[in-house]
Amino acid sequence: MYVCEVFVTNSSLNVNQLYSYYYEEYIESFKRVEVFFAKGKTTALVVNCHEIADLKAEEERLGFRLIKIIRVIDEEPIISSEQFELAKWLSRITVSPFISCLNTMLPKVLRTSRNIKTAKEIEYIRVNKTDEKLTKRQEEVLASLKDGMTAAEARKISVSIIKKFIDAGIVEVYKEEASYRDSKLTINDNFKELTPDQKEAYDTLIRTDKLVTLLFGVTGSGKTEVYLHLARHYLNLGKEVLILVPEISLTPQMIERVRERFNDVIFYHSELSDQERYEQYKRVKEGEVKIVVGTRSSVFLPFNDLGLIIIDEEHDTSYKQDNTPCYHVKNVAVKRALAFGAKVLLASATPSLDSYTRALKGDYGLLKLTQRINNMLPDIEIVDLIKSIKGRQSYIITDRLKEEISNVLENNKQVIILLNRRGYSPIIKCGSCGTTLMCSDCDTPLNYHSSINMLKCHQCGRTYRVPEKCPKCGEKALIRYGFGTEKAEEELQKLFPEARIERMDRDNVSQKGAHKNILSRFERHEIDILIGTQMISKGLDYPDVTLVGILNADAGLAHQDYNAAKLTFDLLMQASGRSGRAHSMGKVIIQAFNPDHYVLRSVLNQDYDYFYNIEMNYRSKTNYPPYAHLLEIIVSDANTEHIENSLKYLEEKLSGLPYKHYRPTELSRIKGSYRYRILLANRELNVMIDDVWKIIDDYLRQRQMARIKVDVDPLYLE
Repeated sequence: MYVCEVFVTNSSLNVNQLYSYYYEEYIESFKRVEVFFAKGKTTALVVNCHEIADLKAEEERLGFRLIKIIRVIDEEPIISSEQFELAKWLSRITVSPFISCLNTMLPKVLRTSRNIKTAKEIEYIRVNKTDEKLTKRQEEVLASLKDGMTAAEARKISVSIIKKFIDAGIVEVYKEEASYRDSKLTINDNFKELTPDQKEAYDTLIRTDKLVTLLFGVTGSGKTEVYLHLARHYLNLGKEVLILVPEISLTPQMIERVRERFNDVIFYHSELSDQERYEQYKRVKEGEVKIVVGTRSSVFLPFNDLGLIIIDEEHDTSYKQDNTPCYHVKNVAVKRALAFGAKVLLASATPSLDSYTRALKGDYGLLKLTQRINNMLPDIEIVDLIKSIKGRQSYIITDRLKEEISNVLENNKQVIILLNRRGYSPIIKCGSCGTTLMCSDCDTPLNYHSSINMLKCHQCGRTYRVPEKCPKCGEKALIRYGFGTEKAEEELQKLFPEARIERMDRDNVSQKGAHKNILSRFERHEIDILIGTQMISKGLDYPDVTLVGILNADAGLAHQDYNAAKLTFDLLMQASGRSGRAHSMGKVIIQAFNPDHYVLRSVLNQDYDYFYNIEMNYRSKTNYPPYAHLLEIIVSDANTEHIENSLKYLEEKLSGLPYKHYRPTELSRIKGSYRYRILLANRELNVMIDDVWKIIDDYLRQRQMARIKVDVDPLYLE
């Protein structure tokens, strides 16, 4: 008889502990099992299993009755010891349940959940010997069959004959998971020669003993070419290489560049189906692929001998997960690099303040690429929208931007227009009583989308019909305020009716492959003007783009958030970098209401250090990151009494801590839940995490409390 300690499938912190069950046979660690828990069946992960002499004696020792495991689900462990330790570490530093961390690391087919997903199985055939007399056609069909051929392929030869063979036992059909090609990595010879600056960066990275190095390179300086040469070096050593990109939209272009040099590479991101993610995951686990390009979740793939992790656009907020567990890719990458003895390369034209500060202090290595490959930074011009509106110009596309777009189109070049706001109009308001149409489940104004002629909540995604009159006063005086990508696209089409214009935002790239389709057509010059949100602002490299227009450039600065200036600076600098990357001089037109803001001046002069010094001075005075770590506790519930109980309890406990905590701030309601934020700040992150774990352990024992979510080092505050 054996006793097994397991983590059960439940994303609540109050069951974030090991539970004991018994079984007649030994169960290997890290296999999934089915168990009874909380009056129902669920799955669990076995952590350890030990033999006992007598069940009753063990129950007396433990002080409770043991329940028998229903069944063992897996034939082999679903994770390695390294992955288990990684999940435990992730749980601690993100203050979240172990099982949530584990499931974040795995494709759905391997997750522990109440409804286990199974991998897709394929029917294969096995040919048996036969003494039966066959017709000439049957002999031909039999001769063409091979063991391991799929049943679908066999039936294409002859459905009726294959059926007869199966009935007679001549052919046996069996099911297995799809087999993978056993390809051998080859490295092609078409590598570009590195420039002296690139070569110096490459050589330094190969020699350095630093675990983490920051490659600070202006847009168009050839960082990707350095990645590819580094990848070749580590692959030649027999190591594995992971290249992380922040957005799905960037993946196809990076994949093509990697495929030009290496014959066998996989990409891993959220646009893949559950089955595709599982197949890619298994190929990595079985050592069938050595180089991976992927988004955030690919940092958890089951590598065997990882040598290098490259994080492209390391400043990007997409590398931080918003839902539990709220992890950051950089932290996970460093943890995995330590486990494998690998190196981490962070790269950006606008590094995060934390990474740049660590590099300046010497904690990270620091390398700079200060010149573009073509030695031509784009010419940047700021258009004052206040003056434009006074001159009765359109504030969507000003006369100056219109003039530059006309010049570009006449020269058969391409334009990128950035507007970081989806939809047609972000606010619908009654012109009579002033009522703003709001989502009934969220404290959020409804956004009008002309493409579907519906109102949409950008918080919960709920859609509403457009009312004929104001729901409050009954007047038909509804007015649309502001503009998003849909309205800007409409304006561009009116101004340039002959131009081929395409919009790229979350609303029109929801279908699988939509990103790649639009970008492929843009690359083939089937699109003249590409308008979109921040997904088109980074990483894209198209030689015919000689103009970037940025609409409402300083809108992000209006947000009451400690990181608003940095996020706006990153967006504008990255978008500007899309222009003039080949042989033609690039132009950038930035439309803004406050052109003298230090963020806009920094972008105008392409001066990261100027921005860094001003922003760090502000951060030091307010004790915001990187001068201190933040920890955010979100308290949410539809029941206001639960909210009040929770806030009172947490305030009492947190007030005893010897470092700063901010009083609860009410946030906007989402999906019917009221929300409050409590913010902690401390220079010692581990101390703060330990303190919060203790408070939460006590909190979970209380009754009538609200749900809580913890975000360690949030990148922005609502």
